[in-house]
Amino acid sequence: MKQNKPTEQIEQGLIGLTRIKDQELKNDIIACWQRCWNESAWENLKDCPFNPHLSDVSLVEHVNCLTDLVLGAADSLEKHNPELKLDRQYLITGVLLHDVSKLVEIEPSDEGPIFSALNRQMPHATYGAMVAMAQGLSPKIANIILAHTKLTGATPDSPEAVLLHYLDYGMADVLRASRKLPLIMVGGSKFGK
Repeated sequence: MKQNKPTEQIEQGLIGLTRIKDQELKNDIIACWQRCWNESAWENLKDCPFNPHLSDVSLVEHVNCLTDLVLGAADSLEKHNPELKLDRQYLITGVLLHDVSKLVEIEPSDEGPIFSALNRQMPHATYGAMVAMAQGLSPKIANIILAHTKLTGATPDSPEAVLLHYLDYGMADVLRASRKLPLIMVGGSKFGK
């Protein structure tokens, strides 16, 4: 059994945690991150990239940027569609946990970050949803984790899950376009390939 890695890196690294009002929920999110990190080969949380093909962007940076994007988009959507009310706590929880399994789906190697055996055994985000459910989080939280990617086949069951899905893919494609990599939107990339 690996030694528990310090939760301080999680608490200080993920800006969205400061917006979670419910302390029990915040503790559950931290526990999910700690479990995946403990199971990973990453010594420093910020060393894990959000994708081996974009290894200069850490997973933590990706989650933080997506937190800002999603909250800004939620504010704009509600401003221009007064009948729409998005649950910010659910949305932020989804953003914070959507890629938690990348800590074990990507691993360091002598050649740089690579996709792990786990990533070949199950679709991206599946393990993250399993960890969330094992932590006692709801099936609704598992859905926003699973539905953020097309790879699981899960259909988003809320406006919040749809928003996360599109902004996550959009952010990835903006970064891919800036590096002249194949775009996900035209079928150019699949996570783990």
